[in-house]
Amino acid sequence: MARISDLPNEVLRQIFQAILSGNKAGGHAITDKNSVSSTGELRLVCRRWSHWLTDQHLHRTLRIASGTRAMQLIINQIPRLRLQFPNNVRPKCKVLSVSELWTGGTALITDHDMVTPPLLEGLIELFYDTIVDLDLTFVDNLSLPTSTIQAIGRIKNLRTLRLNYIRREEETSCKHDTDFFCSLLSAAQGLKELVIESFDTDHIPNILASHLGRFQLPNIIHLEAEYNSPAELVLSLAVALKPTLTMLSDIDLMDDDEEKYVPRIFEIVQDKLQGLNISNLDILDSISHLKFTSLRLLRIQTWDTSISDSSQLDMFLCAPIEILVLSGSETHRSNSTFLLDQFTRLPSLRKVVFWGVDSTFSAPENYLKACQDHQIECFYRHHSSFLELMEL
Repeated sequence: MARISDLPNEVLRQIFQAILSGNKAGGHAITDKNSVSSTGELRLVCRRWSHWLTDQHLHRTLRIASGTRAMQLIINQIPRLRLQFPNNVRPKCKVLSVSELWTGGTALITDHDMVTPPLLEGLIELFYDTIVDLDLTFVDNLSLPTSTIQAIGRIKNLRTLRLNYIRREEETSCKHDTDFFCSLLSAAQGLKELVIESFDTDHIPNILASHLGRFQLPNIIHLEAEYNSPAELVLSLAVALKPTLTMLSDIDLMDDDEEKYVPRIFEIVQDKLQGLNISNLDILDSISHLKFTSLRLLRIQTWDTSISDSSQLDMFLCAPIEILVLSGSETHRSNSTFLLDQFTRLPSLRKVVFWGVDSTFSAPENYLKACQDHQIECFYRHHSSFLELMEL
């Protein structure tokens, strides 16, 4: 009888995924908490499990929210793990998320344990050869010293950069470096995806396309702008990245007084746009006059309960859409059947992806029948990135 030590890695991976699914109560989503808890417990089973989980899962997604936590990892935890295991077994952080990033010198914020640039550099040094996704949340000061920007530039396989900015100390002046944003992008030449997340737009400097044009930018293909993203910054990025930009996400999530920017952003890329991620169908009203002649993937995250027909999607009838990505949980809503119309209205449709689900999810019967009737292939994905979905 085969022992755990004899099993190939692929079998261990399937067992681990089955354990995660078994630990899930209700719903269809696997949470980070499930994964972390199961990883810690299974590492105690035997040496084989311990080696495989340490190498394949431990700290795969690492979220740092304090300087103390960063220091513990840098000085104690990671070095100790490297002493316990063979040279080829070590944690391989793929996603490094750092919040409470303070770059303004001595922290003025009381009762907050901040992450400083030297600590960020230390974390990067630990995982510079494995990080693919870097998420930074700046507090009050939107800047980084040159040494930290250079450290980010040394991350070998960095593909996704997520930037957040929050204003917390209203009484103090902000220290912004106008060229910081451009220098950071220029340093990360392997970037494929840029995500502008929550920004306090009242306290950041204008970054124009002319500023970006002075730097050698990476070949970014996907731009995502989430809630409160500065409209002028997103427009400037669309202009500067036009030669390589083929995918847009969440461009609709802007303040009402910035709606005028939305058509301008889409007009820049309408001929080259291959992937579009929509969070709110209302955005389509402002860009209904555009023709996306290269669009092959459309992802719809949510839809309003008042929608009862497919007219809002008429603008895509002539687009060569091959892949339609839907939120798995949304397909079970009573008003979701209007999306089934797209199976006949989109002549190039070949694949439907039910996203955000685990192995226990079952698509509604009417969706499965529609896919079968129109020879459309079904896919199920838990947390595939937009870039990964484009490769289907």
